Amino acid sequence: MRRAWPADAETIARTVGLGVETWRAFAPAGWTPRTHAQGVAFARETLSAPSGWAVLALVDGEPAGHFAMAAGSWDEPRAAELRSLFVRPRWFGTGLADRLHEAFVAAAYERAYPWAWLSTPAGNARARRFYERRGWRADTLVDSHYGMPWAIYGRSLLP
Repeated sequence: MRRAWPADAETIARTVGLGVETWRAFAPAGWTPRTHAQGVAFARETLSAPSGWAVLALVDGEPAGHFAMAAGSWDEPRAAELRSLFVRPRWFGTGLADRLHEAFVAAAYERAYPWAWLSTPAGNARARRFYERRGWRADTLVDSHYGMPWAIYGRSLLP
């Protein structure tokens, strides 16, 4: 694993795009994901922000997954946002997502964030189980975010 930089935006957007394609299984009829160009722009924005931070996981030099974080939320500037955590399908079930999650928690804690939040599609049962097993608690449901309902989760980062 290594820190990701703005030059990695294309790689991160590709990983997100592969993960988001799996959302078609629970997305409402007619839903379409954002374009690759929009994903690259979003990744570049996150990686260029002073509070942005990401880690890219490589296996034999090949991108396998990443996490990205940003500072704050709409009501709590001292929170770390887990902006994305994706593993490419080839590495599903290998424990890579666990290692990326642990790296996110450690990075947020090192930056003195007392708590963290994330959002994931409400219909994404796999992701929701993953986060709930790691201490995240559903806080609220957003009616529509990127064209479908999303669940907002939070968790303490304090020991």
